Amino acid sequence: MESVSFDTLTFDHPAARRPARVSGALHLPMQADQPFPCMVILTSSAGVQRHREHYYAQALNDAGVAALIVDSFTGRGVRRTVADQTLVSAAQMEGDAFAALALLRADPRIDPARIGVMGVSKGGGATLATAIAVRQRWRAGFAHLFDLHVAICPGATAQHRDPTTHGRPIYFMLAGRDDYTPAPLALEYAERMRAAGNRRIRVKVYSGAHHGWESLGPVFDIRDAENWSCCNNWIEDDGRHFVIAAGRAMAEPEYQAWARIHCVTRGARAGGGTAALKGRATADLLAFLSTHGFGVTKPPQPAAIREDDIVSA
Repeated sequence: MESVSFDTLTFDHPAARRPARVSGALHLPMQADQPFPCMVILTSSAGVQRHREHYYAQALNDAGVAALIVDSFTGRGVRRTVADQTLVSAAQMEGDAFAALALLRADPRIDPARIGVMGVSKGGGATLATAIAVRQRWRAGFAHLFDLHVAICPGATAQHRDPTTHGRPIYFMLAGRDDYTPAPLALEYAERMRAAGNRRIRVKVYSGAHHGWESLGPVFDIRDAENWSCCNNWIEDDGRHFVIAAGRAMAEPEYQAWARIHCVTRGARAGGGTAALKGRATADLLAFLSTHGFGVTKPPQPAAIREDDIVSA
């Protein structure tokens, strides 16, 4: 593992204009030919966790794929954002992701044509944001895009009214019993992205899983969690939020204040993972990467399509 640090990419969004120096952990495969394909890993609101982000980095390395875990919190003086999601915004994490992309493209050990991005929960929402076409206009002057996207239990209460993507492959991995970032919202977003022209979207719902299935053991309560699952809104092309319940558009600061009064609740459940579920989901992830040319050393045999698979070629 190599420690790296880099300046975030700031862009034209109220929550992504503040410069910051962020750190990361670059994991390189031991037995694979360079240049490596690579996945940028964005964290959940709990921050970098051994059982989650480092677990995925190791699984990727074992399959011949490099991984860069981005720590969006420590450099900003934050440990976690579970109780206050504004401490580090998803837009800031999006900027971190693109700064990491620039760093990796300059590394001769990494294949610049095979760099993807993935994240869980808050990181999953930021991952989806990197795929939205209109946001590229906000990042004026930054030309490069990710080659694929994997969003694991992403928050999808805030959806772009224009969901047109760059057309790169997107994999939604969702939990059927998720009360934190509910699967139906992400399913809706995926279908809207398909209707807007991206036919390279796959959705997988693990029907018995809860949010954060990487945590093995019983389901547990996150009592202090800010839960935004009832705050449905459209993101306009100028970055404002059209709040459906209020019937009007709001700038980012106004929306944050309104939501905390009218729709944000406290508490969510997570965990409940099993070794079998975690292994199956990891195999599905690696199979998706292999399908899209990410050079998995020993591609796992794809599992049979079950009733919780929703596939679009």
